[in-house]
Amino acid sequence: MKKLHRSLLLLSILPLAGFGQHTFTHGSNSLEIGGYIISFYQWRTPKAGDDKSKNSFQLDDARFEMKGYVHGRFRYNLEVNFADLLSVAINGLKDIKHTPITEANVAYINPYVNVKVGYMKLPFSQSSNADKIPLPFLSRTTISNGDYYSRRDVGVMLYRDFWRQRINLYAGIYSGMGEQVFLGDNDKNGKFEYIGRVLLCTAHYREEEFDKVDHALPIAMVAGAVRYSEKSAFTGNGSTTWATDNTKTVDGKKLTYGIDAGFMFHGFSAQFEMVQARITPHAGTALSETLKQYNTDYYSNGGYLVQANYYNKKIMSGFSIRYNEFNPNDLDNTDNERTLGFAYNFVWPKYNVTVKATYDRGFKPNQTTNPDQFRFGIQYVY
Repeated sequence: MKKLHRSLLLLSILPLAGFGQHTFTHGSNSLEIGGYIISFYQWRTPKAGDDKSKNSFQLDDARFEMKGYVHGRFRYNLEVNFADLLSVAINGLKDIKHTPITEANVAYINPYVNVKVGYMKLPFSQSSNADKIPLPFLSRTTISNGDYYSRRDVGVMLYRDFWRQRINLYAGIYSGMGEQVFLGDNDKNGKFEYIGRVLLCTAHYREEEFDKVDHALPIAMVAGAVRYSEKSAFTGNGSTTWATDNTKTVDGKKLTYGIDAGFMFHGFSAQFEMVQARITPHAGTALSETLKQYNTDYYSNGGYLVQANYYNKKIMSGFSIRYNEFNPNDLDNTDNERTLGFAYNFVWPKYNVTVKATYDRGFKPNQTTNPDQFRFGIQYVY
């Protein structure tokens, strides 16, 4: 009897030991289970007085995802990053961007307007929305890594596509607290954040940066997005230190807008993205007093990225070059960050394994957000 139990247990585990996501269906219901693991070694160019604590092996992601649909109408998605879960359990939540839950939402699909409710990625930036799996680089740029605007939040999003997914519209209302929503209630003014996005494309555009499909016809997309919030609380880029260049949410009004574009054809692809924010603090706040010395009641931050890629199916390899700039504070242009990056990916599709090697060269002295660094890692999708 014990042997029978062991055999049944083994049979139940075997499907999870295969490669790729695993789908279970029952009538008009479906459940899909999967996830991925990303681990890498990081080496940073040492500067005078720096220690070498950042030169280490790191477990970047250990994600488990469960999603599916019920009667073809309701779709659900739950994703947890166990790497962040263990880090928070041991060290506490040091960086609000690394909350363990990355997706927890339900969508109602219908012929009129689709509705998604819960914790989700915000419909604002193409490079921010793209998952890590298809990205050539092992790190995002400053304009899309969540330092200066939240990448996820709890709220309600309405979305609809037209003309065979060539026109895509998104509109949402969210708490405005971003990833900090897990720490408690909204701030005392009780106001929300509003986001809208319009995406136009010649055909259905995948949220990928390599053209692994090797499109025979050119595919292009262009999109514009805007988000607005008026809060009474300050949140920074993972820390609580107040500064003009550390303002994810301010005690005041924040208007952020962006445009992005992409192109794919015969293995070649390119991306462009720009994000700008206008920040107007409430009168009497510490930030507004700081701005008085510049004779202004508002300031801006933002930047852009340009990226070109080539993927060759025969050698299962992808090559990328990326340049990005970011100015955290237009009151002082000496803060500009400029980074040039190179990436090589070896993709082993039979086993869902990707080996990634990336190098970023920062051109600002003592640059901290994107310093000179080399990363060599492996990604496994299950």
